[in-house]
Amino acid sequence: MNATPTNSETIVSKPGQIIAFPRKSSDGQLDHISPSALKDYLGCSLRFYFRRVLGLPEPTSTALVFGKAVHEALQAFWLARWRDGDTAPETITHAFQEAFERFQTVDSLEIKEVDREKLLTKGKALVLAYLDSDHAKQEVIPAGVEVRLEEDFASLPSPILGYIDLVLPGLMPVDYKTVASTPNVELEAFQHELQLTAYQLLIESATGQKVTSREIVYLVKTKEPRIIVNRMPPADKAAIARFWTIAERAVKGIYEENWYPQPGMHCSWCSYRQQCLNWSGKGHDDELG
Repeated sequence: MNATPTNSETIVSKPGQIIAFPRKSSDGQLDHISPSALKDYLGCSLRFYFRRVLGLPEPTSTALVFGKAVHEALQAFWLARWRDGDTAPETITHAFQEAFERFQTVDSLEIKEVDREKLLTKGKALVLAYLDSDHAKQEVIPAGVEVRLEEDFASLPSPILGYIDLVLPGLMPVDYKTVASTPNVELEAFQHELQLTAYQLLIESATGQKVTSREIVYLVKTKEPRIIVNRMPPADKAAIARFWTIAERAVKGIYEENWYPQPGMHCSWCSYRQQCLNWSGKGHDDELG
């Protein structure tokens, strides 16, 4: 895998540009579909409609800014490792602080100075915990960092687009998750199986080689930061068949503009509860204010 931006090879994306969502082209086709968009639609098709079709704004949270900044610090570390650059702890923690301040400005997020200092201290501690972990200390050169892959598959009418945090030797996709408490690793793996399988399919299609394993790295932002690595085998034939069945049905619903509320625990933190209550199901978007 290299950094040449072609249709089927990887590129290193620009910092902060890691969100992909489906748009329809002039002929009515989705330009692409991302694993996160599939998961969004399956979680609640009406929320998908508000977020990714109407583009209704969502409030930015300190947790989101914090997570993006940690993510960018780890990106800086692995890019430096790849390019034989500076991986010193002070350099990587500075990358975190710089990213945090940039995202705070871009997102117009107001944070009290005392809270901001606490977040910066917590973030630096979390980044340092990662740098001190076995995962960061393994003596390997990554195959790709912030890898962008887009592939057409016969099963879907639109290409799948994915951004993979890190690809290690053995074509192993690695995904970072910043979490507030110690995760239930087994449950988390189940919840992210769709994403990990999509990454596997993208890598194998682009390279013609088999993925040997997959990883989720949890950065637990507790008082004493913890790094938990869950390494899993590649998706087998049954898991891949399940992925295609789910993806086909989700894309069919998106193409047919099949939007409806799917109440659940996620409603408690959804940004669109008022719009959902105002929604009549008759397609009158002026009722959503």
